[in-house]
Amino acid sequence: MPGDYNMEFLDHVVDHDRISWVGNANELDAAYAADGYARVNGAGALVTTYGVGELSAINGIAGAYAEYVPVIHIVGAPSTAAQKAGALLHHTLGDGDHRHFVRAHTELLRTAAHSLADAEDVAPSR
Repeated sequence: MPGDYNMEFLDHVVDHDRISWVGNANELDAAYAADGYARVNGAGALVTTYGVGELSAINGIAGAYAEYVPVIHIVGAPSTAAQKAGALLHHTLGDGDHRHFVRAHTELLRTAAHSLADAEDVAPSR
């Protein structure tokens, strides 16, 4: 789902020659769509924005997890510098703790893996 924390990443998805953008009305629908896609094709993925978007998708992700369906959930987030500074930004809980949402996923889902990446980690090679 588009959001200001993931717009640049989504530009790369749209421009990619082997990945197709499929929009959804909301993040929960996107999670269920990724689950269905994974059941047919072996794995699925969805992109949501930080905070409200990822929390909206968490039930669909939990359903996939409970049934061992491989779904990758990519979440756009504020910059590493803003998070380290505890900046009070939209889509946060306003307390300067930017790890609430990753902890919610980790605690609820006991995910196989999660990773936090900054721009240098994901910059496309040219």
